[in-house]
Amino acid sequence: MPRVEAIIFKKKAEKKILRLVLDDGDDILGSIKQGMGEHAIKECRVEDAGGEVKHAVINFMEGSKYKKMDLRNIQILRASGNFKLNFEDLWGTMHISTSGKKPITGTLVAGKAGQGFELKLSFIKDIEEKKE
Repeated sequence: MPRVEAIIFKKKAEKKILRLVLDDGDDILGSIKQGMGEHAIKECRVEDAGGEVKHAVINFMEGSKYKKMDLRNIQILRASGNFKLNFEDLWGTMHISTSGKKPITGTLVAGKAGQGFELKLSFIKDIEEKKE
């Protein structure tokens, strides 16, 4: 068996939260891209979302059928997903769940936020060690 060189990765890092509060009519995916770009975030995880979307398009499975649905003026209960920002382009998905008598969960394709719609994104930031 050949000898394998091993290197232990020892960097200090901490988890940070970026909170985005959107105005009425703001593009949800565009706001995520802009927020990541302004704060030099390469990768993030959607931790939560709350508030109302003015208009959104989602994809989801119902039984064995793939469906698309338009949502208008509906409250979002929670969200999850992951995004990467590479070559000034946003990659990833966000799943949202609506509140109401019949909750719907699906993958967000496009959406406009209602006033005060809030997203919480988590990311890892390296801690610079002080050298004396």
